[in-house]
Amino acid sequence: AVIGLPSYYEWRTRSGCYFCFFQQKIEWVWLLEQHPDLFEKAKYYENQKDGFTWNQGESLIELANPVRVENIKRDFLNRHKNKPKSSLLIDILDDSESEGCASCFI
Repeated sequence: AVIGLPSYYEWRTRSGCYFCFFQQKIEWVWLLEQHPDLFEKAKYYENQKDGFTWNQGESLIELANPVRVENIKRDFLNRHKNKPKSSLLIDILDDSESEGCASCFI
């Protein structure tokens, strides 16, 4: 039998949680593009409390701006265009935040 990857790895590098504080900006963009309903749900949770954001210094409303989305995509591609391909988790998460949700790493 072949063991495949969960479908959330199409837009995530870690767990399938759609509102993770440790999600990369590009993952928010992928969520916006591939699962707009879940992005809207995360945005709804964010807007329930004044000053709360999933990302430090940027709300999901700001992140969803088309100009910002293009900047995030360009930055991501520039960081990864010369990186050697690796299937090791340490290499995949190399440029990710240094800490993460314990649930993602169990």
